[in-house]
Order: sequence, then structure tokens, then C-alpha cells
Amino acid sequence: KLGIALVLTAILTPLSKRLMAWVLERNRDSLAEYNLEPGPVCSSITLALGIMVALLLGLVIPVSTASKALSCFLLYWLWLLWLIDYRFQFIFDDSLVPLLIMGLAATPFLPFSIWQRLAAGAGAFVVLAALAILGRGALGGGDVKMMAVLGLWLGVNGIITTACIGFILGGVAAIIMLLLKVRGRKDFFAFGPFLIMGAVVAWLAQVLLWK
Repeated sequence: KLGIALVLTAILTPLSKRLMAWVLERNRDSLAEYNLEPGPVCSSITLALGIMVALLLGLVIPVSTASKALSCFLLYWLWLLWLIDYRFQFIFDDSLVPLLIMGLAATPFLPFSIWQRLAAGAGAFVVLAALAILGRGALGGGDVKMMAVLGLWLGVNGIITTACIGFILGGVAAIIMLLLKVRGRKDFFAFGPFLIMGAVVAWLAQVLLWK
């Protein structure tokens, strides 16, 4: 498993760098609105280490081959989303399309019906969109769309778990940044990484329960 992860990491690292650069270039106008320019998201070592961890997590869990493959893809893709959102505070629509397509294609291998997962995605979208409007930008549109797509993977219980963990971690981080004066009360910070952490926990917990 370690050998497989090493080979895949060696292949995916340069491809991932090009993929992220392509996504950023396609969304140059959106970045320009916030005086941001496409550029390196992180170092190659950081990217490779994250990919390695994602693949190992997907490979070592004691589940079927199909579930391992799905886990590797989802955890790997969430790592790329995490990096871009942490660096630029953006989750682009382009980067969610593969996650959406794979979530639909994985229907035969997931324990929930397509209708339950669609309901989870729709519910997440409505609730978080309302929070984004009420919070006046505290929660970005990319976060809302990402959670809607993740509903296709996680189902109702999983998406609720993701939201709870994400909001708790995000709240704790916000308090710490305020206390350390890293951010002010009116400053924004990337909330997506905390939701992604919640999604990782929710997915791994669910996969283990599928056995």
C-alpha cells in the first residue's frame, strides 16, 4: 500500500500543480476583484505530503476495493480544495465539477439512495445559503456549493456531521485569531478548510460503518 501511494503521489503531484494553475488561470477575473493574482498555491513538498497522506488514508481503511478507490479520490480532491481555499480564500465552481460527477457516478457503491443524497445536498445548500446571506459574507458561495456537492457523497447524517465539525473548528480558530490579534472582528478568513476537515472525518467514519 505504501508503494502504491508513493507511485501515485509521484504521478499526481506534478499533475495537481498544473491542474490548480489551470483552475486559477480560468478564474483570474474573480481573483482580480480582490487584488489577487494566480500563482503557486504551495510548495511541491507540501502538495506531495498531503497527497501521500490522503492516499494512505484511503488505502489503509479496511473496506472494499471500490470504497478504497472512492476514498482515495475524495480525500485527494478535498486536499486540493483545501490548499486553494487556504491560499486564496476561493472555492471555484470548476474545481467542484469533478467532485459532482464522481459523486453521481459512485451511486452504485454508496449505501444511500440517490434521492437521499440529493436531498442532503439540497438541504445543505438551502441552509448554508441562508446562513451566508444572514452572515453578510461570513460564509462564501463556494463553501455553500461545496457542501451541496458533498451531500451527494455523505448523505444527510454525514453532511450534518461535516457542518457541526466545521463550524466548531472554525469558531475555535476565529476566537484564537481574535485573541492573538491575527484577525479583527470585521476581517474574513477561509472557512472552507474547516468544513473540509469535517468532511474528512465524516467520510472516514461512514466508510468504516459500511463494512
